[in-house]
Amino acid sequence: MNLFNLDRQLNKTVRILVYPNITFQEDLEKDSYIQVIKNQIKLLNEIRSDLWFYLILPCSVPSLAFDNVTQYYTDFETYPPTMRSNFNVKDIKNIINSSLDVDLVMSHLPEHTHALKNTMYNITHHTPPFFGYCHWFDVEDVVAWPKDSFLQNITGLLEYERCYLNTQYQKDLVMNQAKETFNDKTIEKLDDILTVQHLGVNRSDIISEINKTPERIIVFNHRPDTYKHFKQFIALTDKLWETRQDFKVWVPLLDKSNRDYVITDKGDKQWYYNRLKECCVGFSPKQKYGGWSVATTDGMMNGVPYIMYNDTYYKELNPNANFFTTDEEALTLLNDYLDTETLLGTSQLSFRSIRAKEALEYLHNNLIYKDKIIIMNDYMNELLSKQKVMGDSDKLKEVIGWIKDNKSMTKKDIISNLGWGRGIKWTPYRRALMNHPNIYDVNDSEPTYIWKDEQ
Repeated sequence: MNLFNLDRQLNKTVRILVYPNITFQEDLEKDSYIQVIKNQIKLLNEIRSDLWFYLILPCSVPSLAFDNVTQYYTDFETYPPTMRSNFNVKDIKNIINSSLDVDLVMSHLPEHTHALKNTMYNITHHTPPFFGYCHWFDVEDVVAWPKDSFLQNITGLLEYERCYLNTQYQKDLVMNQAKETFNDKTIEKLDDILTVQHLGVNRSDIISEINKTPERIIVFNHRPDTYKHFKQFIALTDKLWETRQDFKVWVPLLDKSNRDYVITDKGDKQWYYNRLKECCVGFSPKQKYGGWSVATTDGMMNGVPYIMYNDTYYKELNPNANFFTTDEEALTLLNDYLDTETLLGTSQLSFRSIRAKEALEYLHNNLIYKDKIIIMNDYMNELLSKQKVMGDSDKLKEVIGWIKDNKSMTKKDIISNLGWGRGIKWTPYRRALMNHPNIYDVNDSEPTYIWKDEQ
């Protein structure tokens, strides 16, 4: 048992099984799921001290080695379409055996959620509620492979109580395509399940003072790919270069460029943040998927104002930004930012500095990620409160008596004493024990029920 302080060691522990959606196994630390779950666990731990997470992963991930995390390993396919089709029943059954308690399931992969719930409910004694988060939907206008998994994604979503996604634009895409197949009752249920949760930023990452004398650098810190309209962006800056040669374009995720004005400098995270502070303006391109742009919020929190393609997925990041629809409008805006100068010797701010300050203010007031996680935490408590609780049965009284007499019993020992198979569901008994004023569960990997006399 880990030597936590006593207040944390004895708790009404909430145990959460987390199922992943991993698409970048070459470097797991850079995978978007790993980044999201790491931040979620960190923030939830700041809010409460009674959680234990069971993470299913392809291999050990050092950045997820929190004090209240157990990592389990199973093989995952590396190609996204095959990964979404390959659910390993045997491994999952072994992981969620009778030694564990699972109070909640947080699934990040809807395509596997039906199989996961089917496995848990039918061949184990766990029946916890499911909620989660979806990083990607195989909508027809975006998917790049011949056969998508959209229908499997939707049927998986219908197994959730709630599934978070990043933008209203994404939700609208999913709902519109789902209407082509599913009836009104199902669409209404899906509408209730899908819940927008903006990823936001950490308050501590937002700079306090903007750089009022930046270099003439336009930053494109998104992935330089087709779905981010990178070629169109470069064609636009080529036009700008024809009229002026006093600027640079920084594309940190690009390996190399044959244009003299494009720089591809790279460094660690702090170096990246510091370099952003030196940029004059950022560019947020049209995108097919309409997901949350971490690249844009990275820049905004470091004092970079962005010109953004005129669509709702960017207006959810900053409705007060400068928006463009045509290349001509984008060129006009870029020239405005590059021409801006601080009026030295006066208190008046430049056009660029005003926009940068407005972006920081909007982040502070609307896009603090911890505020979103507090709401999610409240929902987790709501899910638990709605669960079936075993009544005052003879078997429950017997289990309570064992714990009282022994002062401490592992979950494994209790199930062994009961002699129960998978047909009898443990979850209602677990909820009853956690409601008992004298019974606690240790905040450790192995569930252990402790009797504590009232003082």
